[in-house]
Amino acid sequence: MKNERMENKGYKNVIGFDPIKCEYKTITMCNLQSGGKTLFALQKLMNGASYDIMSLKLQQLEDIGLIFKRVNLTYPAEIRYFLTIKGWECVRSLRSYVDVDSIAV
Repeated sequence: MKNERMENKGYKNVIGFDPIKCEYKTITMCNLQSGGKTLFALQKLMNGASYDIMSLKLQQLEDIGLIFKRVNLTYPAEIRYFLTIKGWECVRSLRSYVDVDSIAV
């Protein structure tokens, strides 16, 4: 039990969040494996999570450097979110905790 707790603490320090406590962030990152997605598309994949929650979680993931957003200057503007290199490494390391492929849609 003590080793598991220590391992989880180390994991949290490396990637910036605890995947068990941050379910929305974990699922969002898993869904971004298949390419860039808009906030609306991510909301649909997460069974209608609220706009405010998704916006907040995406901002937090961006702040810790796991995702980035690209703005297409069309009318209307389209914002797509993508995994960074650090984000890809995080998803790869998440595989030891959860079945990443079954989470992603």
